[in-house]
Amino acid sequence: MDWKSHAVIGAVASLAAAYLLGVHDILGLGFFLVFGGLAALVPDLDHDASKGRQILDMVAIGFAGSTAYMSGCGNGLCIPPIEKISGMVTALLAMVGIYFLFFKFFKPKHRGITHTLVATAVFGAILSFLTGFTVAIVGAVGYFSHLVADQHIKLV
Repeated sequence: MDWKSHAVIGAVASLAAAYLLGVHDILGLGFFLVFGGLAALVPDLDHDASKGRQILDMVAIGFAGSTAYMSGCGNGLCIPPIEKISGMVTALLAMVGIYFLFFKFFKPKHRGITHTLVATAVFGAILSFLTGFTVAIVGAVGYFSHLVADQHIKLV
C-alpha cells in the first residue's frame, strides 16, 4: 500500500477516535486528523526510501512542537502559563530526540519490530507519557491502522 493511502486511512480512523474521545472543536479535530495521518506513516520509518520517512523527517520538529503545545493547552488554543512552558519544551525535545536517535542508531529492518502490536503499544505509551491520554489513543489508532491496511500484524 502506498503512503497516501496509509495517511488517509490513519487520518480517518484517528478522527473517529478523537471524536469518540470527546474532541468536538474544529481545531482539535483538525489537529487529530493531521496527527493520525502522520501516525499512520510511522511504521514505515524503518525504510529509508519510504515517502513516510521523508515526510516525517521534514515535519518531526514542527509536529513535536504542536504536540507539546497541545499537552500544555488541552484540546483548544491558549497561551500556556509560564509553569507549563518548561514541560512543553521538555516534551518537544524528548519527542524529537527519541525520533532521531532511534532511527539513526537503532534502525530496525523493514517490516520488523515497527509492524508489531508491541510497537503500537510502545508508541502509544510514549505519547501518553509526553502528552496525555487522548493524544496517545488517537496516535495508537493511526499507527495501528497502518498495520491493518498492510495486513501485516505481528505480536512481536
